[in-house]
Amino acid sequence: MSFTTFIMSKKTKNQNWPRPVMQWGVIAFVAILALIPRFNDNFVPDFEAYCPFGGIQALGSYLLNEALSCSMTSVQIVMGILLMLAVFVLSKLFCSYICPVGTVSEWLGKLGEKLKVRITIRGMMDKILRALKYILLFITLYFTFQSNELFCKKFDPYFAVSSGFSSDVVVLYAVIAILVVILGSVFIRLFWCKYICPLGAISNIFKFTGFFVALMVVYIVLLKFGLQISYVWPLAIACIGGYIIEISGRLGKYFPLVKITRNESTCTNCNLCSRKCPQGIDVANMTVVRDADCNLCSECISVCPVKNTVTINRNKKFRWLPPVAVIVLVISGMFLGNLWEIPTIDQRWGDDQQMAQAQIYSRAGLKNIKCYGSSMAFASKMRQVKGVLGVATYVKHKRVKVYYDPAVLNETKLQEVLFTPSKAPLRAISKDVFEMTEVTVHLNNFFDTYDFNYLGRLLSDNSNATYLISEFDCPVKVKIYFPADKLPQVDELKSLIESETLSFDSNGKNYTVELGFELVGEPEFRTISTEMYVKNLFEPYEAEFNEYNPADSTALKTLTLPLGMNAQMRSKLSYLVSHLSNDQGIVKFSTFLNDSLKETIAISYIDSLTTEQAVFEKLNSDTLQFTYSSGKVGKVANMFRFSK
Repeated sequence: MSFTTFIMSKKTKNQNWPRPVMQWGVIAFVAILALIPRFNDNFVPDFEAYCPFGGIQALGSYLLNEALSCSMTSVQIVMGILLMLAVFVLSKLFCSYICPVGTVSEWLGKLGEKLKVRITIRGMMDKILRALKYILLFITLYFTFQSNELFCKKFDPYFAVSSGFSSDVVVLYAVIAILVVILGSVFIRLFWCKYICPLGAISNIFKFTGFFVALMVVYIVLLKFGLQISYVWPLAIACIGGYIIEISGRLGKYFPLVKITRNESTCTNCNLCSRKCPQGIDVANMTVVRDADCNLCSECISVCPVKNTVTINRNKKFRWLPPVAVIVLVISGMFLGNLWEIPTIDQRWGDDQQMAQAQIYSRAGLKNIKCYGSSMAFASKMRQVKGVLGVATYVKHKRVKVYYDPAVLNETKLQEVLFTPSKAPLRAISKDVFEMTEVTVHLNNFFDTYDFNYLGRLLSDNSNATYLISEFDCPVKVKIYFPADKLPQVDELKSLIESETLSFDSNGKNYTVELGFELVGEPEFRTISTEMYVKNLFEPYEAEFNEYNPADSTALKTLTLPLGMNAQMRSKLSYLVSHLSNDQGIVKFSTFLNDSLKETIAISYIDSLTTEQAVFEKLNSDTLQFTYSSGKVGKVANMFRFSK
C-alpha cells in the first residue's frame, strides 16, 4: 500500500457529508415532483420553480421588456439575484451543491475513472472548448430577451428529463444535450460544466466582478446620456470578456471574497487535494485558488491529511461556511420571493398627467390570466377601452390591476368590461318535453369563461340542466334551464351550485378544481313553453362574402336544407363557409329555425354564376378548402353531409 493510499484510507469517508446530502436531496426532490402527478392528476410540478438561471433570464426580460417570462415568479427572480450576490462573495455554490446536471456529471465521471476511460483536457484545446458555453449563453439570453420565453427550456437536459420532454422542449436539442452530458462526463472531466453550461458561463462573468460591474456602470451611464445602445452590445462584450478572462487566468484579486487557501508551511505535498478536486484544479501547487472552475465544494479541505492546511481564507472556522451559506441562501430566496409578487406585465399607456390622476381597480381570481400570452391578450383588450390607462397582471395569483381615469370609468363599468357574457347548451331536450323552467341566480366569485365552463360541467354532470347563460350584473346573473318536470329541489340546487370543488376526466386524466361560487339571494323561477325556449336560445349563423349586395336580391336564388345531424359540427361551420366562398357565385350563408323549430341552412347564390346543383355538390365535397386570416390556404376532410 502506497503512502497516499494509506493516508486516504485513514481519512473519514464522510468528512464533507453535507455536500452529498444536499446533492441527493435535490435529486430526490425532483424525482418526487415528477412522480406526484402519477398519483394526483391535479398536481402540476414546476421544475423551474427555484432555478436561478431562469430567474436571471426572467429578470433580464423584465428590465428590457417590462414583462415577466411565462411561468416565472418572484421566487425565481430572487434566486437569480441571490446567485449573483453569492458568486460575488462565495463563488459558484449552486454548481457545487445544488445543480442536478453537475451532480450527475460528477457521478458519471467517477464511473469513467473506474473504467479508466476519462481524461482531463488541458492546453490549447481546453481554452478553445471553453468558448462554447459563452456562445451558448449569448444565444440563450438573446432569444429569451427577444421572445420573452425561456429559450433554455428548448435544450436544458435537466428540464427535458424532469418534465418528461414537455411541449417547451425541442426533442432533438434536448437529446443532443443529454448525450453530451452522459458521454461527455464519462469520457471527459465535467465536459458539460466546463465547456457547455450557460449557467457556468454567466456565473463566471459574475465571478469576474470588477469586469462585470464596470461594464454595467458604463452601459447605464451611456443610456443616461441618451445613447440608444442595444442590450446586444453589453451582452456580447460580457460573453467575450468573460471568455478572455477565463482562459487568461487573470482573475480578480478580491472577488469572490471567499477562496480556498493552502498553508505551504504545513503542507506535506501529498497532492491529495489536487487528485480529489472534481474540477481537476491543481490545488497542491497554489497558495490561493483563483481558478474560474473552483466552486467551493470543499473536497480538497476534507481530503487533506494535515489539519488546517487547506482551509477557506486561512480560517479553520470557515470549514462549514459553504453548506451553511447554501441553506441560508435557499431559505432566504424562498422567503423573500414570497414577500411580494412581480407583475407578469406592467404596461401603462396614459401620459404622466393622466397617470397622476389615475385610480386602480384590482381583481383576483381571474383564471384566464395564466401566462405571459394571456396577459398580453388581456392588455390588448383593455387598450381598446376608453379611460383605461394601463394594466398589470400577476399570473401566480390570477390577479390584475387596471389603471383608469375616474372621469371616464368607474369600478362597475370596469367589472362589465372584464366580464365576458357566455351561453352554452348542456344537453338536448327530448320530444315529450313541453315546458321548461328558467332558474335565475346571482353569484359571487364568478369572473370569467373558466368559471362559466366549470359551472356548466358541474350542472351537466349532476343535474338535468339543458342550457346555461351568464350575464353581467353585480353580482353576476346566471340563468339555468331545466325540463319543468326534472327541476331539482331548491336546497339541492343551491348545494350543487355552491360545491367547493369539481372533479372531471379529460384526456384520460382526472382533474379537481376549486370553485367557490357563492349564491346571493334566493333563486328565481319562471316557466316557459318549449317553443319559446328554443326560439329565445337559438343563435342564427350568418356570413356574407364575394361582394354580397342586398340590393341585388332579385338576382339571387336560395337553396335551403335541414342542418340535421350536421348540428353536432356547428362549431366547424366556418370551414364550410370559407369553402363555399371559393365559388364566386355563392354570396351568403345563414341558418334559421323552420316551422318545426328545426335548424335549417340557407345558401344564397347568383344563378348566372353558379347553379343549385353546383352549390349542393360543393356542400358535399370530399375536402373543404379554406383560407386563414393570414391568407394561407388549408384543407380538411369534409365532416358535413347534406341531402335534399
